[in-house]
Amino acid sequence: MSHSIRLLVICSWGATSGVLCQKINKAAQEKGIPLVAEAIGTSEYPSKLPLCDAILLEPQIGHHKRELQKAADAQAIPLDMVDPVAFATMNGEKVLEQVLALIQRSS
Repeated sequence: MSHSIRLLVICSWGATSGVLCQKINKAAQEKGIPLVAEAIGTSEYPSKLPLCDAILLEPQIGHHKRELQKAADAQAIPLDMVDPVAFATMNGEKVLEQVLALIQRSS
């Protein structure tokens, strides 16, 4: 892969996902994995979708999953819910592992 993996972490407003993204980016950097996680709110996803490689949804927006899954599927972008334990503990390393597994499954 020649470019960085672009991950979108979507939550209601982008606030809690901002903290999680910092931790994911730090974990990726420490492991030498070319990944950039970006936090966005649900209203921003249509414009960001074509630019990403994977999408994670935070638990509190699970009710949006069906709508977001349709949009992601239309562009062949893997999407999953953030692991709830990793989210609760803000475990960037665990979420990084989840993303890498998600991308591997879909390729």
